Amino acid sequence: MKDNLKLWNAVEKTDPNHTKKANVKGNKITSIKPQYQILQATKQWGSYGKTWGFRNLELGYELKDVGLITFKGTFFYPEGEFETLNTISIWKDNAKTKLDDDFAKKVETDSLTKSLSKLGFSADIFLGRYDDVRYVQEITREYTKKPKLSDDKMVNHKEWSQSQIESVKKSFELTDEQLTKLNKVKL
Repeated sequence: MKDNLKLWNAVEKTDPNHTKKANVKGNKITSIKPQYQILQATKQWGSYGKTWGFRNLELGYELKDVGLITFKGTFFYPEGEFETLNTISIWKDNAKTKLDDDFAKKVETDSLTKSLSKLGFSADIFLGRYDDVRYVQEITREYTKKPKLSDDKMVNHKEWSQSQIESVKKSFELTDEQLTKLNKVKL
């Protein structure tokens, strides 16, 4: 039986070190650093442009009179492809006095985020989990680098209780050898 959620489960969690709070048109959101998203997709599929990315990109100027540029492209990845549509304002400000000369780059980046989100990348953000303080605390702990446990601290490991062993496993980055030793302790 095929696991339809394999990719989603592999990429749904977002490292909080690669997020930031943003205010977009009055809405407070958690945004994801684009380079982090590219890294995550590269881990799954390989180099951008070779095995995944956009092709057939088009910027449309038919809505320029209302200050919008349209983006259309085909997002492809090893298991398929789909069309991505998006728009962006050509103005930096609401008064429409400052032209945004980075609009093309921004709309492509935003479209990449939207495309990857359809496949489950950073789903925790798009599902609103980053609005829950407890979830953010939990995910921060998960992505916080654990200190390494020196071998001299394990001298008496055979005398440790099960709760001490579990605490050490949760609190420290263990080598395979250290983990094997702890798993062999008979209680």
